[in-house]
Amino acid sequence: MATPRSANGFDTDPLKSYGYQTRATHRAFDRMLQRQIGKHDVSNGFWYLLRVLWGREGMSQRELADEANLTESTTVLMLAAMGRAGLVRKRRDATDKRRSNVFLTAKARRMKPKLLHYAAYVNAIAARGIDTRDLETYLRVARQMRDNLSSYVEETP
Repeated sequence: MATPRSANGFDTDPLKSYGYQTRATHRAFDRMLQRQIGKHDVSNGFWYLLRVLWGREGMSQRELADEANLTESTTVLMLAAMGRAGLVRKRRDATDKRRSNVFLTAKARRMKPKLLHYAAYVNAIAARGIDTRDLETYLRVARQMRDNLSSYVEETP
Protein backbone atom coordinates (compact mmCIF):
# COMPACT_ATOMS: atom_id res chain seq x y z
CA MET A 1 0.00 0.00 0.00
CA ALA A 2 1.31 3.45 -0.89
CA THR A 3 2.32 5.82 1.89
CA PRO A 4 -0.16 8.69 2.26
CA ARG A 5 1.17 12.09 1.27
CA SER A 6 -0.16 15.49 2.20
CA ALA A 7 -1.05 18.10 -0.39
CA ASN A 8 2.48 19.54 -0.32
CA GLY A 9 4.13 16.15 -0.87
CA PHE A 10 5.16 15.55 2.75
CA ASP A 11 5.24 11.83 3.54
CA THR A 12 2.90 11.38 6.52
CA ASP A 13 4.28 7.97 7.48
CA PRO A 14 5.73 8.42 11.01
CA LEU A 15 8.41 5.84 10.22
CA LYS A 16 9.81 8.29 7.65
CA SER A 17 9.54 11.43 9.79
CA TYR A 18 12.77 12.74 11.32
CA GLY A 19 10.87 14.58 14.03
CA TYR A 20 8.63 11.66 14.92
CA GLN A 21 11.52 9.21 15.07
CA THR A 22 13.64 11.61 17.12
CA ARG A 23 10.82 12.13 19.62
CA ALA A 24 10.02 8.41 19.84
CA THR A 25 13.70 7.61 20.39
CA HIS A 26 14.02 10.35 23.02
CA ARG A 27 10.99 8.99 24.88
CA ALA A 28 12.47 5.48 24.82
CA PHE A 29 15.76 6.83 26.23
CA ASP A 30 13.85 8.80 28.89
CA ARG A 31 11.81 5.78 30.00
CA MET A 32 14.88 3.54 30.22
CA LEU A 33 16.96 6.16 32.02
CA GLN A 34 14.16 6.86 34.51
CA ARG A 35 13.99 3.17 35.37
CA GLN A 36 17.65 3.40 36.38
CA ILE A 37 18.04 6.82 38.01
CA GLY A 38 14.66 6.58 39.72
CA LYS A 39 16.29 4.06 42.06
CA HIS A 40 18.02 7.10 43.59
CA ASP A 41 14.95 9.37 43.66
CA VAL A 42 16.24 11.36 40.71
CA SER A 43 13.80 12.39 37.99
CA ASN A 44 14.72 12.91 34.36
CA GLY A 45 14.24 16.64 34.90
CA PHE A 46 16.83 16.57 37.68
CA TRP A 47 19.10 14.55 35.42
CA TYR A 48 19.26 17.21 32.71
CA LEU A 49 20.32 19.86 35.23
CA LEU A 50 22.74 17.58 37.07
CA ARG A 51 24.51 16.74 33.80
CA VAL A 52 25.12 20.43 33.14
CA LEU A 53 26.11 21.24 36.73
CA TRP A 54 28.56 18.35 36.95
CA GLY A 55 30.38 20.04 34.09
CA ARG A 56 30.20 23.58 35.45
CA GLU A 57 28.85 24.85 38.74
CA GLY A 58 28.16 28.44 39.69
CA MET A 59 26.28 29.52 36.59
CA SER A 60 23.13 31.58 36.78
CA GLN A 61 19.67 30.04 36.52
CA ARG A 62 19.31 31.53 33.04
CA GLU A 63 22.66 30.11 31.89
CA LEU A 64 21.71 26.73 33.33
CA ALA A 65 18.35 26.80 31.53
CA ASP A 66 20.08 27.62 28.25
CA GLU A 67 22.69 24.89 28.70
CA ALA A 68 20.06 22.29 29.61
CA ASN A 69 17.78 23.43 26.77
CA LEU A 70 14.92 24.16 29.18
CA THR A 71 12.77 27.21 29.71
CA GLU A 72 13.82 29.46 32.55
CA SER A 73 10.49 28.94 34.34
CA THR A 74 10.87 25.15 34.18
CA THR A 75 14.42 25.46 35.46
CA VAL A 76 13.31 27.60 38.42
CA LEU A 77 10.70 24.99 39.41
CA MET A 78 13.17 22.15 38.93
CA LEU A 79 15.83 23.90 41.03
CA ALA A 80 13.34 24.45 43.84
CA ALA A 81 12.55 20.72 43.88
CA MET A 82 16.25 19.86 43.67
CA GLY A 83 16.91 22.18 46.59
CA ARG A 84 14.25 20.39 48.66
CA ALA A 85 15.89 17.07 47.70
CA GLY A 86 19.25 18.35 48.96
CA LEU A 87 20.93 18.35 45.53
CA VAL A 88 21.57 22.05 44.87
CA ARG A 89 21.95 25.34 46.66
CA LYS A 90 21.70 28.83 45.25
CA ARG A 91 23.84 31.81 46.18
CA ARG A 92 23.49 35.43 45.21
CA ASP A 93 26.06 36.51 42.67
CA ALA A 94 28.76 38.61 44.34
CA THR A 95 28.81 41.19 41.54
CA ASP A 96 25.13 41.19 40.51
CA LYS A 97 22.76 40.69 43.45
CA ARG A 98 19.83 40.12 41.06
CA ARG A 99 21.38 36.85 39.91
CA SER A 100 21.40 33.55 41.75
CA ASN A 101 24.18 31.13 40.98
CA VAL A 102 23.60 27.39 41.29
CA PHE A 103 25.92 24.95 43.06
CA LEU A 104 25.75 21.23 43.70
CA THR A 105 25.70 19.80 47.19
CA ALA A 106 28.07 17.03 48.27
CA LYS A 107 25.14 14.61 47.93
CA ALA A 108 24.69 15.51 44.24
CA ARG A 109 28.43 15.23 43.59
CA ARG A 110 28.51 11.76 45.17
CA MET A 111 25.72 10.63 42.81
CA LYS A 112 27.69 11.45 39.67
CA PRO A 113 29.58 8.15 39.14
CA LYS A 114 26.52 5.98 39.70
CA LEU A 115 24.17 8.07 37.57
CA LEU A 116 26.69 8.39 34.73
CA HIS A 117 27.09 4.62 34.87
CA TYR A 118 23.33 4.29 34.28
CA ALA A 119 23.51 6.69 31.34
CA ALA A 120 26.33 4.64 29.81
CA TYR A 121 24.28 1.49 30.35
CA VAL A 122 21.24 2.97 28.58
CA ASN A 123 23.41 4.17 25.68
CA ALA A 124 24.98 0.72 25.39
CA ILE A 125 21.55 -0.91 25.16
CA ALA A 126 20.45 1.61 22.53
CA ALA A 127 23.61 1.05 20.47
CA ARG A 128 23.42 -2.75 20.55
CA GLY A 129 24.03 -4.26 17.12
CA ILE A 130 24.81 -0.92 15.45
CA ASP A 131 28.16 -0.41 13.75
CA THR A 132 30.40 2.27 15.28
CA ARG A 133 30.53 4.17 11.96
CA ASP A 134 26.73 4.27 11.84
CA LEU A 135 26.62 5.63 15.40
CA GLU A 136 29.14 8.33 14.47
CA THR A 137 27.05 9.21 11.42
CA TYR A 138 23.92 9.36 13.57
CA LEU A 139 25.56 11.80 16.00
CA ARG A 140 26.86 13.98 13.18
CA VAL A 141 23.49 14.08 11.43
CA ALA A 142 21.52 14.68 14.65
CA ARG A 143 23.82 17.59 15.60
CA GLN A 144 23.46 19.09 12.13
CA MET A 145 19.66 18.82 12.25
CA ARG A 146 19.62 20.44 15.69
CA ASP A 147 21.92 23.23 14.48
CA ASN A 148 19.76 23.76 11.37
CA LEU A 149 16.60 24.03 13.44
CA SER A 150 18.21 26.24 16.09
CA SER A 151 19.66 28.67 13.58
CA TYR A 152 16.33 28.87 11.74
CA VAL A 153 14.48 29.64 14.98
CA GLU A 154 17.04 32.32 15.86
CA GLU A 155 16.80 33.91 12.38
CA THR A 156 13.00 33.81 12.12
CA PRO A 157 10.83 36.17 14.19
